[in-house]
Amino acid sequence: MNWVQQRYRQQLNEVMADRAIADLSKSAIVFAPHPDDETLGCGGTIIRKLAAGAAVKLVFMTDGSQSHASLMDAAKLGEIRQQEAIAAARALGIEAADITFLNFSDGQLERHVDAATDRVYELLTAYPVDEVFVPYHLEPPADHAATYHAVVDAIKRLSAQPQVYAYPIWYWEHWPWMPPVGKGKKDALKMVQRSVASGFGAAMFKDFQHAVYIEPAIAQKRAALNQHASQMSKLDGNPQWSILGEVAQGDFLACFFQNYEIFHRPTV
Repeated sequence: MNWVQQRYRQQLNEVMADRAIADLSKSAIVFAPHPDDETLGCGGTIIRKLAAGAAVKLVFMTDGSQSHASLMDAAKLGEIRQQEAIAAARALGIEAADITFLNFSDGQLERHVDAATDRVYELLTAYPVDEVFVPYHLEPPADHAATYHAVVDAIKRLSAQPQVYAYPIWYWEHWPWMPPVGKGKKDALKMVQRSVASGFGAAMFKDFQHAVYIEPAIAQKRAALNQHASQMSKLDGNPQWSILGEVAQGDFLACFFQNYEIFHRPTV
């Protein structure tokens, strides 16, 4: 991490200190496109909300079975990731009874948004909550955007609508939050395009007006993320097995262990 990145992160934390959510006791459901998104985007918030007495549930939209499709049978990987999700949730403080797996196919959620919306509506009707956490609507992965739209469309059907908070995951993947590195010219071009579209970091300050201070929960959040072993370590020592710690030379993961988790609050 160079001095420019350090300065931007320092400034972001300073700004978010004035945007911290004061009441963490409100009930919530966290919707994650894949197992690990819940911990990356909201892990510290979940920990702090539970400590404040809030009831928190987790919903995993897809089975995560395609993260390493060329290296492992999808069904087997899907089973592994489900068990990892349960272990990570337990590390955050959430019991298995408060977890729902919708099991849509990884990478195919945008083809099933209507069905996903119906399932989400059923959950929100059965478990009315004060707050809902979803991926940011400008997330590049299709499953992330589809999760946002399915959840928001379901909320629009409700007579009493919860407050929505949107968290970034892969939206962080632009300069200056990450260096312009990749596997080739195509990746570098995407990085440049995302950086320009986000105003070279300015969008984070403009669009994310809410935050949760997670510094006391960072160690527990890290322990929970490590339960997603298929994403955090090379299974069976396979050197071809990609892991989150390799993305942007480690700067990707560093985005999630700052003192604040940040949120956009869309109008539903």
